[in-house]
Amino acid sequence: MSAHHRHFAGIFIMSILPALGGGCGRKAGASSDGDLPRPVQDLPQGLFIPDGSPMRARIKVEAITARPVRHELNVPATAEADPAKMAKISPPLPGRVVKLLVRLGEAVKQGTPLFTLDSSDLVAAQTDYLKARSAEAQASRAVARQKDLVEHGIGAKRELEQAETERDLAHSELERAGTRLRLLGMDPGQVGRPLQVRAPVSGRIIDLATASGEYQNDPAAVLMTVADLSTIWVTANVPEKDIQRVAVGEDALIDFSAYPGERLIGRVQFIGEVLAPETRSVKVRIELDNPGGRLKPGMFARVTLRGKELPELLVPPAALVVRADKSYLFVEKAPWTFERRVVEVGDALPEGTCIVRGLAAGERIVTANTIVFP
Repeated sequence: MSAHHRHFAGIFIMSILPALGGGCGRKAGASSDGDLPRPVQDLPQGLFIPDGSPMRARIKVEAITARPVRHELNVPATAEADPAKMAKISPPLPGRVVKLLVRLGEAVKQGTPLFTLDSSDLVAAQTDYLKARSAEAQASRAVARQKDLVEHGIGAKRELEQAETERDLAHSELERAGTRLRLLGMDPGQVGRPLQVRAPVSGRIIDLATASGEYQNDPAAVLMTVADLSTIWVTANVPEKDIQRVAVGEDALIDFSAYPGERLIGRVQFIGEVLAPETRSVKVRIELDNPGGRLKPGMFARVTLRGKELPELLVPPAALVVRADKSYLFVEKAPWTFERRVVEVGDALPEGTCIVRGLAAGERIVTANTIVFP
């Protein structure tokens, strides 16, 4: 090595020695700007803000207490006829529709004849009734004859008792045959006529699926539907997690797709007892007046329910940190020591964000400048 090179190397070594000596003399945990501690230290017990850190003046720590909160639920719904005011008419027995007595859309009263039906089963029931009536009359005459014989000392009392027994049996058979006719909707006094099927409720014919001359042999077939649509049900599907917020008797705001910009007010009448496993929702039925029949079964709507007031833990939006689809709060575990805790958030309300799980009432959290934490 030349003298010139040896001189240059000596200058370089002497220049870096102070820097190395300064690095070895720096305290653990100190910042690169000197001996000041880091603003936030990540310790085993949590994130610690040491004494003298400017972060102590920047963050805000508050205790979170439960507050009464009322949630607004906005859920889909469908209009339905009131089940108590609707009847689906099926043939009481196989037979031919002799005459249709109503038209689609026609208003009917309870007991109004809808159609007449002729059936071989009906003929058999009528025949049984006529036979039973004849047998009962004959048995009654036999009893009267035996009574007269006993009174004149000619007949035996045993024969009178036998006649009375046969009369009672004949009367029971007549009652059975008459009951069968009445169950079919026929007055026993109208034997010999076609069966008249009558409306079980008042309302309108909203569906008609038969005509005169048609033969009906399916007892489950719906020939027509009668419904009173002066009031209707609006059935809303409320998610399982929100059902606790709904109460019978509360008002509901209803917006129908068919009438945009028009909001109707109904009242919750019924909350279902069964959870639908496919949607994890419960049916909530709302009664709604329907003057003029503007609202039709099957219409779609949106229902807004204000719900009940329930205690909730609300935190300011600035308190939450979201990273990798998880929400965190910084919870104070000791003075100036904080735990980064995963929480489950609920609805975002004007008053704050609801914490569903992960935070207890009374715990203190950082509510401002959480960005300073690593």
